[in-house]
Amino acid sequence: MTMPESLPRRPPALLPRLFPHTHSFAERVWRNRKNIARDVGLVLRNAHTLPWIIFPVNSEAGVKPEFDPKSYTSWMDYAAVLGQMLVPATRESVSEGTICLMPPDYGWPRNIRESKWFFVNGIATSPPMAILEAQELARAFRRPIHLVHTPTFGAVRDFWDSITARTLRKDGRLAQPAYRIIKNALLSYDHVVLVSYSQGTIVSSYIVRKLLKDPDLREHAHKLEVYCIAGVADSMHIDFALSALHERAVPYIEHFVNGQDFFARIGVLSHYYSTAGAVFVEPQKKGHMLNDHYIGGIERKEYCQGRSRLSKYVAGGRPGTKDYIAFDRRR
Repeated sequence: MTMPESLPRRPPALLPRLFPHTHSFAERVWRNRKNIARDVGLVLRNAHTLPWIIFPVNSEAGVKPEFDPKSYTSWMDYAAVLGQMLVPATRESVSEGTICLMPPDYGWPRNIRESKWFFVNGIATSPPMAILEAQELARAFRRPIHLVHTPTFGAVRDFWDSITARTLRKDGRLAQPAYRIIKNALLSYDHVVLVSYSQGTIVSSYIVRKLLKDPDLREHAHKLEVYCIAGVADSMHIDFALSALHERAVPYIEHFVNGQDFFARIGVLSHYYSTAGAVFVEPQKKGHMLNDHYIGGIERKEYCQGRSRLSKYVAGGRPGTKDYIAFDRRR
């Protein structure tokens, strides 16, 4: 039966027209409701480890802790570390791979196109802190480290961005700049190393996912090594066909975590079976800060007893072609 022309038609839904972003966000929340429930449960179960995010302070001799004023060249830098963490504001990245931190007395190799190292920082990281962390990595591995700086919008906003990136799968906006940088490096270099920390592991997860979906770029995936420290990402993938072809995991991935690190507990430690790559854990160790709680242990090879490929890069070392940990069938 047809409706008489005189009767009014049903008006279109007004919510999507008047509030398109709200409607889109609501749809994304509904699609990822299981992820939200999962992550709320993880936060509640691991809340007792929250105080150990920045503590203990100054726990390592020979490194420059992030929250020690003496680690910075001026009080203004230290003020920026605290101020940008606490004060919400829109800020720009200071380095999209353009700032390169050099180890002391470094001599460039003859073939400068052979290898390139990148570092992606975590949440609430001001430029002085990001540069400090990259400097410590350069010192520990005696290699130039190119900083891919994810700017902070304040700790609360950064935490929200991490939630939407991981739980609601809105990681493209957070990770697109880093993806373009790594993509160009893979097309130009024989070997690319990506060290990611905390929120940076969400960025790395996105990069790997996009890389393996690109029919042209995936041919370069065997050049990439990804090392995740204090990982909060809930997934990381390898390509099994490429791994079989190269007889090792492609891309190659390793993880290093403290067992009492809140973000690692809700991240890689709670998502072992969806995270490719060897996971090295110090079960009783506390702390989340890269310099203060991780770099010293990685230098001393405490996480892996010298088995990891990353440990063989320490102090300028060069791993062999067989120094890969065998991949498994975790998805």
